[in-house]
Amino acid sequence: YVPARDVEVLKQRGLKVDSTSAARSNFLQFDTSHDKAPGVADKSGNPIANPFKDKRVRQALTMATDRQFLAQKILLGYGTAAAQPFPSGLPGTSANLKVQAPDYEGAKALLAEAGFPDGFNVVLAGPAGRYPGDAESLQAIAQNWAHIGIGVKPIVAPFSVFAPKRSNGEYPVWYGGCSGEAVTTCLDGLLASPNDERGTGSLNYGGYRNEAFDRMLAAAETIEEGPQRNDALARATEFVMADYPMIPLYHFHLIVGYGPKVASYVVH
Repeated sequence: YVPARDVEVLKQRGLKVDSTSAARSNFLQFDTSHDKAPGVADKSGNPIANPFKDKRVRQALTMATDRQFLAQKILLGYGTAAAQPFPSGLPGTSANLKVQAPDYEGAKALLAEAGFPDGFNVVLAGPAGRYPGDAESLQAIAQNWAHIGIGVKPIVAPFSVFAPKRSNGEYPVWYGGCSGEAVTTCLDGLLASPNDERGTGSLNYGGYRNEAFDRMLAAAETIEEGPQRNDALARATEFVMADYPMIPLYHFHLIVGYGPKVASYVVH
């Protein structure tokens, strides 16, 4: 696997380089379960009630995130801006979910409607070096959110430090990743309510719950593999993403390079 920053040097050496979008996504996840989330304060530094329990705040931050910039500039074009957990076109994904350009004025209006006309301050956490562009993405997102009055303090740490803090509920918003052999892997793990009996919610560190979505997802998963199941999963995805439980950022690309002794190689 080749880092995007090395592609041009390898091409200059005569190596062939190919890439494809990975069946995975990187995203921001919110703490939606606690009445007070650590690392959130008003502009004077005083703790406030958890703003991420309000859909309007989650939507505003989504509207203020320039996902195309992340894919093109942070990932050097070796990434696809994301509007859902899996890349569009794979079985069970929705063709109707599209990435929108940032709308800072609309986002500010939503924040004001939610009671935050001046914004607020928040910690944005993530791992360093675990995923392509992880730490750099946090810096870019902080600049995006500054346009709507959100003061962001990015915190990056080795994954061994970041992961237990995330699990312990020490962050209000954080960067994560999910991959799998099917779209249901991420729908079950990230967005379904934690449920030991169903085996869902393993990656739902923010405690997001949407019972209507849970029912739609469970019903879709009872359908035999094929177009009807895929359509049901797509409709469930559209339904839950309209509640803005997370901010899909991008699907980074797998990049491979090979020399003259390799006739061809199919990236998948």
